[in-house]
Amino acid sequence: MLLLCLTLAHAEESKFEGAKGATAAKMVTEAHAGVELGGALTSGNTETMALTGLGNLSYRWQANAISGSFGVNWGQARIDADGDGKLSTAEREADFVKTADRVLAALRYDRFFGKRNSIYVLGGGFSDPFAGYDSRFNGQLGWSHSFVQLETASLRAELGADVAQEDFVAGIDPNTATVVSARLLIGSSYSFNQHVSAQDTVEVYESVLDITDLRLNNTASLTASLGSKLSLKLSHQLAFDNAPVEGFQSLDHTTMATFVVTLL
Repeated sequence: MLLLCLTLAHAEESKFEGAKGATAAKMVTEAHAGVELGGALTSGNTETMALTGLGNLSYRWQANAISGSFGVNWGQARIDADGDGKLSTAEREADFVKTADRVLAALRYDRFFGKRNSIYVLGGGFSDPFAGYDSRFNGQLGWSHSFVQLETASLRAELGADVAQEDFVAGIDPNTATVVSARLLIGSSYSFNQHVSAQDTVEVYESVLDITDLRLNNTASLTASLGSKLSLKLSHQLAFDNAPVEGFQSLDHTTMATFVVTLL
C-alpha cells in the first residue's frame, strides 16, 4: 500500500492581544498548493506511453490545518506477445495493453497543540488492479510530533491507528478484507542550500489482527529549484507488503523524475 504522506506548513502560534479584559485573536493563515508531472512516450521499435501526476494542497488557520493529495500513475504499451524480442506487424496493429493504473486521494485534518504537536484524522483510498486492489479505503487517527523545526532541517514522527477496507480484483477468494493496523511514521527533510533539498519518509503498518501482515512504505526524494515556481524532483518509492494479495508480488519500486510547479 502506497499510502501518500503530507508535509504541513508550520505557522507561528496564535497570539492574543487586547486591553481591559478584551482579547482578540491574531489570525495566522498559510496556504500551499503544488502539482508534479512526469511522463514518457516511445515509438518505433517499442511503443509505450506513461504518465505520472501528483498534487497536494494545504490550508492552515490558527491551530487548524486541512491538507489533501491526489495522484495517478498510468501506462500502456503494445506487447511482444510471442516473446521473440520484437514487435511484429500483427502486434503493432493490436490494441494497447494497460501496464499501470493507480489512482489515489487522501484528505487530512490536524488540530495543533503548541508548535510541535497535533492530533490528526485522515481519510483516503486508492485503486491499483496491478497490485490486486479494485479499491482500498482507509481512515486514520493519531498523534504527530515535530522534533526538529529549522529553516534547513526538520524531523517529525507520527503514531496512530489505521482501519482499511480492501476489495480485491476478480478471482481472489475471499474477495474482501478488513485490516486494522498500528501506524508509525518518521519523516525528515534537509536543505543543502536555497536550491537543493532532500526528503525521506518511512511509514510502517503492523496489523493487530494478523501479526504476519506487516507493510512498509519508504519515499525518498531530491528536489532542485529551477526558479521561483518550478523545480525538478527525483524520487524513489518502495512499498513492501509481507502478506500481499494472493498471486501478487510483495515488493513494488517506483522511480520518477517529475517537474514540480508551485501554485501557492
